[in-house]
Amino acid sequence: MGERLANEVKQYIQSFCPMSCLAKVSFIGHSLGGLIIRAALPHLEGELKDKFFTYVSLSSPHMGYMYNSNKLFDAGMWFLKKWRKSKCLTQLSMTDTKETEQTALFKLSQASGL
Repeated sequence: MGERLANEVKQYIQSFCPMSCLAKVSFIGHSLGGLIIRAALPHLEGELKDKFFTYVSLSSPHMGYMYNSNKLFDAGMWFLKKWRKSKCLTQLSMTDTKETEQTALFKLSQASGL
């Protein structure tokens, strides 16, 4: 999703705002949107790094949902992951790989751009 957002931002800038007119780029994201923006930043860094101004993330699960003590929540997450086969929920619960260092959220924490 981050790569797709980065492509949309680049496409929008090319279509509606030439780089010579672009002064600053800011992002505001809520919940999963904050993570999607964070995942897009490394893809935008090469072309827009000097234009980055603000990144605001509101209630975004940057640490994932790995450490939750609510059994009802855990059961709901398990059900949704199995029923919907959601890659996003698997990544948020940090169960996309067996090694924590190989999970999408851990790799995102190591990525440049923020």
